[in-house]
Amino acid sequence: MSPIKKSLSLFLAMFALAAVTGGCSKQEATEEPQADVSAAAEESAAAETGEAAENSAPAMSPQDERHELMEEVLDAAKVVGPMLRGEADFDAASAMNTLQTWDEVGGKFGDLFPEGSEGGEAAPAIWEDREGFNAALIEWQDATAAAIAANPQTLDDAKASIGPVFNTCKNCHDTYRIEDE
Repeated sequence: MSPIKKSLSLFLAMFALAAVTGGCSKQEATEEPQADVSAAAEESAAAETGEAAENSAPAMSPQDERHELMEEVLDAAKVVGPMLRGEADFDAASAMNTLQTWDEVGGKFGDLFPEGSEGGEAAPAIWEDREGFNAALIEWQDATAAAIAANPQTLDDAKASIGPVFNTCKNCHDTYRIEDE
């Protein structure tokens, strides 16, 4: 399940829980077993989204998880890229949202390349040169952290701090990604 779907499911479960317990007095709410209310809320959320409860949903493969995370990175880049090229007005909050997305993905991405998970857009070089790949991921994480710390408030600041993040993406893709045909 994608992080967005998980967040939506959690929100719906919390909404259902609030709806179930909202009309009860404190005494009535404590008399009803909490686990039953939580299970009902989770089932309600699953029904609303058309998905099975999270504990019965099959786990995504590392290849699928990698792809989903890179889609998040791409979507975030589509916001800030046009700003850096002067094709859209600069918005500091949107730039920081992009950087936060990249930071979150950077914290998860490296764990999604276990032995035996070759395939997808991941080049064999990842497993052949694991140290180089890990170093490329660290460069991306460091560049992202530096851009966040810079907190760019102008287009010039963003070009100076976010540009290096894009460079680390390109450098990693040049060696460790198989381009779609």
